[in-house]
Parts: sequence; C-alpha cells; structure tokens
Amino acid sequence: MSKIFGGRYEVLEQIGTGGMAVVYKAKDVLLNRIVTIKVLREQFGSDEEFLRRFRREAQAAASLSHPNIVSIYDVGKDGEIEYIVMEYIEGRNLKEIIRNYAPLSPEQAILIAKQIGEAIHHAHEHHIIHRDIKPQNILVTADGRVKVTDFGIARAVSSATVTHTGNIVGSVHYLSPEQAKGIQSNEQSDIYSLGIILYEMVTGKVPYDGETPIAIALKHLQEQVVPPIKLNPRIGQELEHVIMRAVAKSPETRYPSARELLKDLERVQAGRPVERPLPDPPDIEATIVHKSLSKEIAEAAQGEAPKPKKKLNKRRVWAVVLGVFIVLAGATTLWARSYFGGASVIVPPLENLTVRDAGIALEKLKLTLAPNPEQEFSDKVEEGKIIRQTPTAGSTLKEGKEVAVVVSKGADKAEFPDLLSRAFTKDQAIYMLQTAGFTATPTIEERPGQDVPEGVVVAQDPAPKTPWPKSGPIHLTVSGGPLVQTIPMPNIVGWGVEDAQKEIKDKKLVWGSVSSEPSNIYPPNVVISTTPKANEPIAQGSEVTVVISRGPGPVARELDQRMILANLLHAVPNDGKTHNVAIKLNDSQGQHEVWQGNYQVGMTEGVPGEVRYYPPAVLQILVDGTVEYENEVS
Repeated sequence: MSKIFGGRYEVLEQIGTGGMAVVYKAKDVLLNRIVTIKVLREQFGSDEEFLRRFRREAQAAASLSHPNIVSIYDVGKDGEIEYIVMEYIEGRNLKEIIRNYAPLSPEQAILIAKQIGEAIHHAHEHHIIHRDIKPQNILVTADGRVKVTDFGIARAVSSATVTHTGNIVGSVHYLSPEQAKGIQSNEQSDIYSLGIILYEMVTGKVPYDGETPIAIALKHLQEQVVPPIKLNPRIGQELEHVIMRAVAKSPETRYPSARELLKDLERVQAGRPVERPLPDPPDIEATIVHKSLSKEIAEAAQGEAPKPKKKLNKRRVWAVVLGVFIVLAGATTLWARSYFGGASVIVPPLENLTVRDAGIALEKLKLTLAPNPEQEFSDKVEEGKIIRQTPTAGSTLKEGKEVAVVVSKGADKAEFPDLLSRAFTKDQAIYMLQTAGFTATPTIEERPGQDVPEGVVVAQDPAPKTPWPKSGPIHLTVSGGPLVQTIPMPNIVGWGVEDAQKEIKDKKLVWGSVSSEPSNIYPPNVVISTTPKANEPIAQGSEVTVVISRGPGPVARELDQRMILANLLHAVPNDGKTHNVAIKLNDSQGQHEVWQGNYQVGMTEGVPGEVRYYPPAVLQILVDGTVEYENEVS
C-alpha cells in the first residue's frame, strides 16, 4: 500500500533527492490533482529551532502567487515527518538543459532569464529573498514556461546545522560575494546568482569553478569574471554589459533591483543599447585578506601557525572561512575532523555497479556510500546501476568519508509532442522537441509538391502523443513547397508590349530583362524575339528575356489589280458559275480582308485595284469558304 501523508497526499513515485529533502510525485486525493511533496530528511526533524524557522519561511513563500514561481500549497507534519506540498511541474530543471544544449542562443537565454527575473522581482516586492537561485531550482516546462522553486526555504536551511553538505556544492557556483563572506545578503544577492546563471546559459560554463566548495567561494571574492563574449562572441556587447553588471562583486555596482535588470534585458531584445557596467570600487580589506589567503588557509588546515607578521591577516582569513562554512550549510567540527583525519585510500570505480555492490566495495576500503543516492534517467546505463560517482575513481579520500553516486532510472520517456496541428517550421519543431526533453538530432526529409509553405513540418515519426525515449530516433518531413510546373513558352513575337506583358503574366511567368533593336520588319514597340523561344519548355515562375523593335518597321508595298486578277484565275473554277470569293492578306501588320463578294471568271468590275501591304506577306483566296490559293508575295 502506498504512503499517504496527512490522510490526503498519496505518494505515486520518488522523483528526486537532495541534501534537505526527498521529493515525491503524489496525488491530492481531496482535490484530485497531482502535486509534489518534499519530505524533510530525518536529521532536520530533531532541530526544533530549524523546524520553527522552516515553517515560518515556507508559509511566507506560500503567499507568493506568480506564473513563474512554483506554488506552495501546504506545509504539514505526519507523525515525525515534516513535509511541504507544492505545485507539480512537468519538465526539466535548467541545469539539465544547460548540460545538454548550452551554449543557448542569446534569444533563448534572455527569454529564460526574463522569466526568472520576473519571479525574483515578485518575491522581492513581498520582502522574500530566495538566497539560493541556481539552475537546479529552476524548472522549465515543455512549452518553455519557467518556474522557480524553493523561495524562502533556502534561508531556513542556510541557518541550520547539518553535516550533509553535498547539495550545497551545487549552490556555491552561484554564491554572491557577500554570502561567501558570511554577511547579510539582500535582494542583490539573488540578482548576482541570476547573472551567473545567464553567464552559464550563453557560455556553457560557470565563471568560477574549483575542486572544493571553499576554493569556488573564494574565487567569487578574489577573481574577475572572464568576459562571456570571449567564450561566445555571438552574444553581442549589449548582453555582455547586462551580465557583467549583474555579477559585479560589489552590490553597489550591481543592478539596484530585478526590475532594472529586466528593463535592460528588454532593451537588448529590442536591439537598443544598455549602459556599460561600472567597475567595482576597491575593497581594501578584501585585498589584504586575498593576498595570502590560499597559503594561510592551507597552513590553518594543516594545523600550522602562520608567521607573526601575518597575525592580523589570520583573523581576517578565518572570518572569511567561517562565512564560507556558514553558507555551505554550517559544516561542523565533526565534519572537519572526518575530513582531515584518518588514513588516505584510493576511491574505486563504481560505475555500472549496483548500489549494493558499490556499498560492499567501499566498505572494504573503510569508505561509506552516501545515503539516498540521487537518481537520473540514462539510455546508456542499465536501470539500478551507477552512472557516476563523486569523488571520481582514482581520487584520494580519507577513511570514513562518503562517496556519492547517481543511479540510473533507465531510459527516460516522454509523450512525443504534436508538431502537425500548427504550421511549425523545422527550427520551431526542433526547439519544441528540445524543450520537451528530447535529445536526439532529428533526421530531416524534404517532400516537394506540398500545398503548405516551404520548410513547414508535414509528417513526424513517432506520431503525436506516443511515449518515446527522449534519446530515441526522430524523423521529420518538411514541405519543399509546391511542385514547379513546366509549360511551353508562349509565342508573343509580333505582339505589342502591353499585350505581350499580359500574356506572360497570365502564364505565370516573369517579364524579365528587355532590350531593343532596330527592325525593318517589325514596327516600333513590337516583340522581335524572346528567350526561351516560342514553344520551348519553361518552368512557371521563370523569367523571360524580351527584345523589342525600335523600328522603323517595314516599307509599304502595293498589290495591283492585275496581280489579283491573275491569282483569281488560279483559284476560281472557270465553270460559268458565280462563286463567293474572299481575298485575305496576312502581313507584318496582321491579317486584313482585301475583298469579299460574288465573282465569276472574266469579271473585272468590283475587284479591288491597288492593295497596300507590309512584306513579308501571304495572300489567300477563299472560294465558297475553302482556301483555294495561298502564296507569299513580296
């Protein structure tokens, strides 16, 4: 029988673990909806001061209502178990997206950062500071909606005394300098963390990294950020200005509020300039401490006394170290003794082992396996076996220390999105797939002859709503546009320009380049020739090259009556009968009827005299409607 918290929340499955809580997907049987439940670990249950602070902070965060903040529905207790009920989000955390797809495009990064900024701004307006803004606390739904979680809870955790600091290692990369010093954090601490996230989205790297949490925290205090444009020139100068101002070491140099940061992001989106960030003011005390900080920490860690001339520095060093340890979830004296004491052993390889076998292997070396191992989907490692470990195999570790592992949940599947119900382009479809968590690069096939615009997705494999491995093969078919139809080139030679243009347009061709030549055959503004020539094949949409006559055109000639009568003798039978006769002349000016009437061989009256024509010309004589004579005249 599944566990039910508070007689209301039925656990369906475990979906995550962390240093503070185990996370479950559950069903609210009262309201018939899916929820997320965070169940606090046992070590927190005996700390009454922590529980009091935790409930107060969680209840304050529950007052937040914003589309970019994960809603807190309930805070409860079931026996000795403390839990929080939260909005259930179907999606992935931002860290996974960065790990798989970074560097993100500037447009994608700004879109995500703006939504995080809106959440932070809303919380700050209600006097709630997050204090642990990091990609692991930011969820992204399949349709690109960003949801920030754990508002207010970080404050309670940061004040608690815990010995399990594994989850804090992830937090220290996004730690503000004032948090690293252990002094009071404020709204601008959240802005700093958002700046680090924006840096990581566009470069694929965090600006400060190191082998230990302390080393990373000290870099936030000591080192200058490598300008992100050096790692990714595509981001542009304006976005870099925004990032560098957000991650300024001095709160006075950072954005004064999340709203001001959002305004600058909107300016970058609109292609408008933003102000260059001001340099951090000098920090004399920090400079004194930082000069010999690494050496003195090493001496302190080994139990050595620093030289007398560094007595003042020692106090400052330990002040900074104490601040770092407070931020790193209050590491205790017990933790320090276990870290520095005992014999050293080589950490064995645990990948592809079961948790049980890994525990046995570690026990032989007097090491322990960290409880409640984190779980991840994997298409490469079999379900129930270890994907990776911390520290890595071959590392040196003191006896009694823990090794954390990540265990495979097997191949991750999701419902494949519908890419056909809307006119998605190929790029839009790929973005939808990435947002939904699918990692394979789709194969693309182009299919011409479609009645949809070129580049639009017309078929998909797998089909919509099919459960599909997120790394499984994907095939998309996109439209190549309508088929191009080929037609015979229309004969427009001898046509006037206006009529010729209309004919070309009616045949779905393009009136292309036009030139002119002198002609004694064609009058001015009449088509002399075309490319392609008449009746040659041409694809619709193609250009036609045209040559136009500049004149002067043909010289008129005359056809006298004697020639006409002579031609009539060839055409009209000498049978004594009267026949209906039509005389037509087709010359460079077109076809003209010269004469029409009743005629009998021997007649001369009524037959026309001189007829003007423009050679070349063809004379036709029709007798009783039939062409009986046709000949060219010059």
